[in-house]
Amino acid sequence: MQYDLFGSSQPLQGEAGASPLAALSSRLTLISIFNLPVAVITGWLLWRSLYWPLVGDATIFHFVADQFLRGAVPYRDIFDVNMPLIYGIHAAIVQFAGMGDGAWRAFDLAAAAIMSLSVLMLVRPAGHGAAIMAVLVMLAAHLLLGPLAAGQRDYLVAILAVIAAWVSSLAAEDKERRRIYLLAAGAFAMLAASIKPTAFALLFVPAVTVRPLRWPDARSIAAGAAGIAILVFGTLAALGGIGPFITMIRELLPRYASLDQKTVPEILQACLNFVALAGLAAAALLGIAQSKAPRMRAMIALAAFGLLHLLAQRKGYYYHVYPLAIAVACWGAWSLASLPTRRALACLIIIVSTLAWCGFQTANRVDEHPELRAAAAMRTALASHLPRGARVQMLDSDRGAFLAMARAGMRPATPHIQWFSLIVADDVERQDFLAALKADPPAAMLLTDDFWPARRDLNVIDEWAEFRTFLKSYYDLNASGHEDYINWGFYLRRRNPIDELR
Repeated sequence: MQYDLFGSSQPLQGEAGASPLAALSSRLTLISIFNLPVAVITGWLLWRSLYWPLVGDATIFHFVADQFLRGAVPYRDIFDVNMPLIYGIHAAIVQFAGMGDGAWRAFDLAAAAIMSLSVLMLVRPAGHGAAIMAVLVMLAAHLLLGPLAAGQRDYLVAILAVIAAWVSSLAAEDKERRRIYLLAAGAFAMLAASIKPTAFALLFVPAVTVRPLRWPDARSIAAGAAGIAILVFGTLAALGGIGPFITMIRELLPRYASLDQKTVPEILQACLNFVALAGLAAAALLGIAQSKAPRMRAMIALAAFGLLHLLAQRKGYYYHVYPLAIAVACWGAWSLASLPTRRALACLIIIVSTLAWCGFQTANRVDEHPELRAAAAMRTALASHLPRGARVQMLDSDRGAFLAMARAGMRPATPHIQWFSLIVADDVERQDFLAALKADPPAAMLLTDDFWPARRDLNVIDEWAEFRTFLKSYYDLNASGHEDYINWGFYLRRRNPIDELR
């Protein structure tokens, strides 16, 4: 049976004639059968993920959010290039659940549950089997990426994007509640934009989905977006961060965007990290000529946003593919339910085969996470010589120093916490940085060799003569370490570090 927009059924075309699959009553039954091995693989991946540690970008946001909870002013006391809502999310986790691995794992699993429900609700009219297939494959694709993908910003944007697409389709289907659904679509789009600015493009998803879109409808979308903007940026203003935020957008963000840019082919290579979606991508392409019901229009608009989101960031990181991946999962599952049986079977075989292959690769992969060993060693060095709340000048990217600082309870000495903000800065900014250190030398310096995007070793310090002179004048190398590709050094000031407390 084939399902229309609202789940009613009608006879499938092309099912007549002798076929090895004649015993199957419908393609939805076929999809449901293939859901079983997909569910087994996804369940195994989920079980393997239960003890994922807190690693990667999340450690940066945990550290920054914790500093904001301690009274630091966003974007003024710490320089970073991310949107404010991601700090709010991490601040809530740190405040109510702490900095442990378990709290972060619980958050990622909760996000996965919301993602699964949202995908299910968007694709459900195509049949429960197709909707479950979309959920299972997208969840497996997320779990295959490992702990570095947990709670990634683009993952959260993808979840909000699929919710925006769902409520946009509801607005097209339910004229009586259209304004309410469009209000929600605008709100979810702005929530996503408060994590990644490219998500402003999601405001056009309801415009593509709802036909015709009238001025009152557009006002509803704008009202929903404005409400969230007032909430997010009003809170930022109350914390004293709106001015520094504007400065960051105007000055630091363009410099960051200019770093590590990739060509379009290099960017598109990031899609290979989501090879588990190959079968659903094939189904979407094979079904591209299908009639464009509102939900399919919403999915196509979501895919267009996902591609724009990937290309606009110009870096081709694997997690930038999330919005495109979730759109492909939904669109492919929707198309799968109405493809001719042989084509649907081919796509299903691809789905199971790629998932089984990816699962086999995962089973043979050992995640050692040297940054965790480095973080533990750095934390020990910090805690052994400094009290909680001591001022430490840290410079890292994501090689363990943030986690060490956060769990040791240290405070940053200057707004610069990553090497890149000094690498892209002009000489005046670097002189101001050194002047601040000389005026009030911190209790210690914690430096790693993660000079993103120019990865060199700690000898880069020797290339900065003034910084080297300052370091040698005030500090002694107290501890250092090497973990796989990570080198770090802990420099302790030559007088009692307790005197450095402020």
